[in-house]
Amino acid sequence: MKRGRLSASDLSIVGSGTTGSRRPMTPLQPLKSDERRIFDFTFREHAHLRARDIPLVTGFARATAGLFRIETAAEFAVLARMQLSYARALRLSVQSRVHPLSLGRRVADADEQSGPRPWDRNRDDNDDEDKGK
Repeated sequence: MKRGRLSASDLSIVGSGTTGSRRPMTPLQPLKSDERRIFDFTFREHAHLRARDIPLVTGFARATAGLFRIETAAEFAVLARMQLSYARALRLSVQSRVHPLSLGRRVADADEQSGPRPWDRNRDDNDDEDKGK
């Protein structure tokens, strides 16, 4: 083991455990075709999910697919709340995967590139001078 800080080349090496493909996950109960597509997509796109998450992903897939088959707004509201609770528990939503400080830095960097904000006091307003004439 080396002493001191790791170099950039040491950090860029990807270990063999992270490059392998995972075994396919199977739900505990049979799913309809649209539910199964959502189930497979969720596991494929979110590498942090494990086999212990299968029951929650099954519920998420059923709630998501159910949103496309409902007729009334009341049913939609119930399923949407259920889907959101599964997504939060599984950490699928963006807010659960992005640290607030890094998101704030990203927004601040974007603001600097887009120019001054309308409410900034230090901006150069020629409109106020034209109104006085």
